[in-house]
Amino acid sequence: MTDRPRLNTGGNLVAGLAAVALFVVFAVVFLGASFPAPAGFPDGAAITKSLSAAMFDIAPGQLMGDGEAAVPAEGFLVAFFLIGVLLDAALDGAIMLAKREGAGENVGLDAASEEPGDAVVADGGSLSEDGGEE
Repeated sequence: MTDRPRLNTGGNLVAGLAAVALFVVFAVVFLGASFPAPAGFPDGAAITKSLSAAMFDIAPGQLMGDGEAAVPAEGFLVAFFLIGVLLDAALDGAIMLAKREGAGENVGLDAASEEPGDAVVADGGSLSEDGGEE
């Protein structure tokens, strides 16, 4: 006979209720918000040129050609820089984890329970007692 999974209610009930309450608050706020009607860009809008002009603090009219209209690009810049900062943080975290694993540290979730000789190396092998690969 197999045992079926049991619900573990020890210690996580308060955190679970807080998560559900936060979800309800966010749902009420987002569903109750009103957004303006979407507006597109005019014909001949030069979005890339407007963005580059805003990045280098150049008047957009200097870059626009015939029939091209400038677009206010400050909103684009905020999104551009936020994405850049998030990608930089992700890259820094990946480099930090790669350095830890390369140094022979165990980066798994159960790192505290393993003996130093039981560490797993990146290629799937294991380390011997003297620190060399078996």
